[in-house]
Amino acid sequence: MERIILCDNGKAEEIYKLCKKYSLGVNIDSFYRPDYLEKNPNSIEQHLQVYNGIDICSIHGPYFDLNFGSNDNLIREVTAKRFEYSYDISSKIGCKKIVIHNGYVPGTSFPSNWIKRAGIFWNEFLENKHEETGFYIENLLEHDPEIIIELINSVNRKNLRMCFDIGHANVYSKIKITEWVKKVNSKIEFVYFHNNNGENDEHNGIDNGTLNAKEECEYLEEYSPKAIWAIETKEYEKSLEWLNENFFLE
Repeated sequence: MERIILCDNGKAEEIYKLCKKYSLGVNIDSFYRPDYLEKNPNSIEQHLQVYNGIDICSIHGPYFDLNFGSNDNLIREVTAKRFEYSYDISSKIGCKKIVIHNGYVPGTSFPSNWIKRAGIFWNEFLENKHEETGFYIENLLEHDPEIIIELINSVNRKNLRMCFDIGHANVYSKIKITEWVKKVNSKIEFVYFHNNNGENDEHNGIDNGTLNAKEECEYLEEYSPKAIWAIETKEYEKSLEWLNENFFLE
């Protein structure tokens, strides 16, 4: 992996201490709520103050009810507006990575039609964006990685890549996690790490669930060696200890 960071889940002061202790960067989650900045107008400055000296690697963008491949142009317009908001936040914070959900719900639209509309959306949206600011499409309900692979290939821009959420795949996928990694390989440039019981999105520690964490890490190291690993769990310390004991945390 390129490096390991922590998702802060809105707990900036707590995560700052862990980032400092383990020399890690951070993924800021607070701004995924569209009204967060309205209710907290000084929140950008506050986050910059709390994370002084810490690498703010990325932010999680809004995702509620968004769908960039929707057949409804108004939904696509709202989606673009929310992504513009994320782009503006990332510029002000000084990070160049934005994680967003795919928005595709299996069975609700023919994949080929959805991909075509989504491809048009991203080509238009990225037209005036700095190439160094990347958008990372995170899987959620997808049964396999095919629709994300086809979308990324059709857009074919360096700043549109995949965020592989291992916990989501463990709940919703119809194929093994290792198959996801092998199929998407180097297009995975971001990984959200958490574990669960295979039925609910619990966000347990890396080694607390039905996922074979050691195997997943080894596959990612082989097929997606430049990916950033973001720990997105309720059990940060235990996850970091596990990574250290298994020689993934330098």
